[in-house]
Amino acid sequence: MGSKYERPLVELSPIEDFCSQNPCCPPNMLSPTYPSPTSCLPIEKLKDVEDEIAAANELLLDLALNERSPQEIYRNAFRGLEGLYVEVTLNTDNKVEGHVQIAGFDFVVLLNEKQEVIIPYSVINEVKPCGRYAVPIHEASLRDVDSCFRREVAYHFGEVVSSSPELLHLFFGMRLPIYLLSLEAKRIELTFDGIELKGFVTDVNKDSIVLKIEKELRIIPLAKLILIKKMKESIS
Repeated sequence: MGSKYERPLVELSPIEDFCSQNPCCPPNMLSPTYPSPTSCLPIEKLKDVEDEIAAANELLLDLALNERSPQEIYRNAFRGLEGLYVEVTLNTDNKVEGHVQIAGFDFVVLLNEKQEVIIPYSVINEVKPCGRYAVPIHEASLRDVDSCFRREVAYHFGEVVSSSPELLHLFFGMRLPIYLLSLEAKRIELTFDGIELKGFVTDVNKDSIVLKIEKELRIIPLAKLILIKKMKESIS
């Protein structure tokens, strides 16, 4: 007579979530377990609390590691803050508030009731969360993709990801010049070198943005940008 913990002999079904017709993993051997509650909280509530603690610890660690570049510190920090309302202090001592909408490779987009604000990481001095952790406004996930596409990403990662702006942002973060292309023909307010300009974006390249102010064109280097505000009437 076999052990009561012995796995019953059943026919294994094919793995259908990775385009594979044959099972590749051996069956798990069942063994006795002795569960013990780790908290008086319900399991679902405990998981939420643990997730919040882990996210907070990761944020604090990122902000504490000063040997990292500001770009790397804030990129990791804002990714953990997507969907959360924050207060950002700039190196000009100005403060900007809003929900973290996009955490790009070298910039963050905050959205508040009045406008969309684009801030390069290089001009940020401090970021303070102003609420609880929330589900990202635009949650990107590969959880629901079909099995064939999942296999393509796994076995041809470079080719697949490099051909998709969405996947590039998901894995690496969108860069500022790429995001600014979405502002072409939009009215914005731009701050640099203590100067504020309002106008329409006519061109963007990897080093500069061109603003049309009445009949004049102004070329502003991206390296000098403090922040960009997209006017409320332009937000789609």
